[in-house]
Amino acid sequence: MAIAAGSFLTIVLAYLLVPANHRALVAHVSWTWAAAYAVACCALAARRHPSTDQRRAWLWIGAGCVLFLGGQLVWSDYELIRRVTPPYPSLADVGYLGVYVCFLIAVAKLVGSEPRRRFDPELLIDTVLVTLMAGVLAYEFLLKPLFDLAGSVPSMLTSIAWSIGGVAVLWLILVELLPHTRVPLAAAGVVAALGVLCVTNVVYAAAALRGTFHSGGALDLGWDAGLLLLASAAAVAPAAQLSAEAGARAISGNAARIAALVIGLGGIGAVAIRNALSHEPDTGSAVLIALAVVIIGLRLIHSTRADRRYAALLENEVASQTRSLMDSLAATSSAERNLRLLMDAVPDAIVVVDREGRIVESNGPTYVMGALVGPAENRNIFEFLAPDTAPVVREKLAAAFRGEIQRLEIPFSRDDETHGVGAVLYAPIREGSGITRVLILARDITEQKRNESQFQQAEKLAAMGQLVSGVAHEINNPAAIISGFAQTLLLDDLKPEHREMLQMMYDEATRIGRITSNLLAFARAGGKQRALVDMNDIARRTFALRSYHLSTLNIAVSLDLDPSEPKIWADASDLQQMILNLLINAEQALVTIDGPRTIVVRTRADDSEARLEIADSGPGIPAEIRSKIFDPFFTTKPEGVGTGLGLSICYGIARDHGGRIWVESEPGHGARFGVTLP
Repeated sequence: MAIAAGSFLTIVLAYLLVPANHRALVAHVSWTWAAAYAVACCALAARRHPSTDQRRAWLWIGAGCVLFLGGQLVWSDYELIRRVTPPYPSLADVGYLGVYVCFLIAVAKLVGSEPRRRFDPELLIDTVLVTLMAGVLAYEFLLKPLFDLAGSVPSMLTSIAWSIGGVAVLWLILVELLPHTRVPLAAAGVVAALGVLCVTNVVYAAAALRGTFHSGGALDLGWDAGLLLLASAAAVAPAAQLSAEAGARAISGNAARIAALVIGLGGIGAVAIRNALSHEPDTGSAVLIALAVVIIGLRLIHSTRADRRYAALLENEVASQTRSLMDSLAATSSAERNLRLLMDAVPDAIVVVDREGRIVESNGPTYVMGALVGPAENRNIFEFLAPDTAPVVREKLAAAFRGEIQRLEIPFSRDDETHGVGAVLYAPIREGSGITRVLILARDITEQKRNESQFQQAEKLAAMGQLVSGVAHEINNPAAIISGFAQTLLLDDLKPEHREMLQMMYDEATRIGRITSNLLAFARAGGKQRALVDMNDIARRTFALRSYHLSTLNIAVSLDLDPSEPKIWADASDLQQMILNLLINAEQALVTIDGPRTIVVRTRADDSEARLEIADSGPGIPAEIRSKIFDPFFTTKPEGVGTGLGLSICYGIARDHGGRIWVESEPGHGARFGVTLP
């Protein structure tokens, strides 16, 4: 293409710069070069083009260029060698006119291989319109002026052949383009080049018949431009075919249909203006104009009806697609609503976060476990974590974004300001080849942890019970004998130092008996007689047993009993021992402080369970030993004050009755023991 463009620019400059008497030489050189270059490019296209039909088309175009080159050499022989004006017609005209045959065949093969649309009335009307207007324009502007000129028969026939041939090629190009849905850019370049050549030939026919044509004029640039355009199209044709197969752009077939309508309207206008300016109006031309108007009217009516049908089809299709879209949106909305209901029905917290930890999606339990106020979306999960927990969570989150599933347990605060423990799972969400979000599942395992702790405690108590049962029986018998002998000896008249030693022996033997009794009470596995007992009555009688002793220690006891007098299925002696142990435990804690000493015994009940609470104003229980206080033999009291079995016995009684016991305490703010029984 660069060679063709450079060649044409050089030719134009030569015409402008060379003196007028030497322009004929420039014209012959430019014709010869343009024709020879076109022949070479067509030969290369016919050899290299991947399509068989296209190679044949380029062979015919190349043959036409060869005939043009032959005619040009004959013309140059006349003007440059013989120095005479070529006759009209001459042997050169034979070569020039032979070009039309080659071009007609080439156009049929070049455009005919492209996809066609199915035949319809609109295509027929366009074809008739193009054919009619080609005939009308050829007759009005070519044949009639030629007939009006005085000339010999051979010259007349030659001019008619020049004109009709050019019009025929242009007509065939347009008729071939009409039924095609698309035309590649390479074929469009050939069409443009042939159009330039044919229009130039038609103008030349009229000038040659009048005898006004001379080499070196502006008309020569038409042939040069047409041949160089053909060369450019041939040069890019093989590569353009590959680009078209890969999806390169093409010219829509609608362009030819629009061109047909424009030619029809323009042709009618031109013929009408010519007849209006003519001194002798032509009836035949008027008839042709009327016929063309009728055809154009039919074309417009058919297009209007086709547009209406298309609009109706388009409207129906839009309505169908709209219904389909609405159904899809409804289905999507229903699926999203079902998913939301499913997420909210899950008792565990479900959270989806991005890489920065921002919440993208969440369900209802998230608000409870995270103590959230307001929307959770776009908030950061690190806002709801304790400072010492955040680094661990951040590390686990980073590992999840690397594709690993992570599990951990973290403390959390509920929306009722209570605290708990949550089991958290991080699962990566993959989208394509990357991980964009992480799914977090969090479950409140506070109760589970408490049950596991109580189960472990029960296991320890069961093992310890089997041990202490045998030990208590073995110790109790010798202790009773020692106590009996000591008591007998104390009845004798003894020296003070001997009496003191025997009294000490009796006290310690009695203490051994008390310990073994507690051990046996701890080791028993239930099985006592149970009945429907009044919890308030048990609490009152147990307090009465200890009230005098408590008053001597300046300890005030308050009874806050449920007025509904709750009754439970239990062993009365077991309940009394449990309450007594808890009172003694509170008493031993209170004697270590100098401030006010108070104990509150409270009972409450509902339809499913009864609750007993014993709270004191003592020093409280440190957090580090809170999980051990129900272990057998664990005590913080001085030696000789406690055995470490009181709370373990309480734990066993609560367990045997299907309930549970726990403690709540803050150092310096007393302790509160709670027991729930079914």
